[in-house]
Amino acid sequence: MHGFLLEESCFKMYEIDKCPYCIKAKLFIRDTLNSTVHVRNVTEDLHTRELIAADTGHKTFPAIFLGEEFIGGCDDLIRRIHEGTLQIPLLKEEIRLLKNEINKLRRGI
Repeated sequence: MHGFLLEESCFKMYEIDKCPYCIKAKLFIRDTLNSTVHVRNVTEDLHTRELIAADTGHKTFPAIFLGEEFIGGCDDLIRRIHEGTLQIPLLKEEIRLLKNEINKLRRGI
């Protein structure tokens, strides 16, 4: 799906400035997984940072979601890919996004 202009992304990631783990996770998703990621910088957004911590228990960055499922941080993402526990959820999310795009195209015809 890399290169497609979709309104949605498989991954959603919250990052902060100058975070090497944020950069590593973003590159891993884009280049290694060849997937889409929507990145939101929350360096100056303390409220959102507090919400993420309250909702997930995760207080460091990045905070990565696959669809609506919280994955964790950079190391969690890479570990789960190597363990093989994210391949099927990733494929399901990609299929969901593609179906949404196909339905949009059909409505436009």
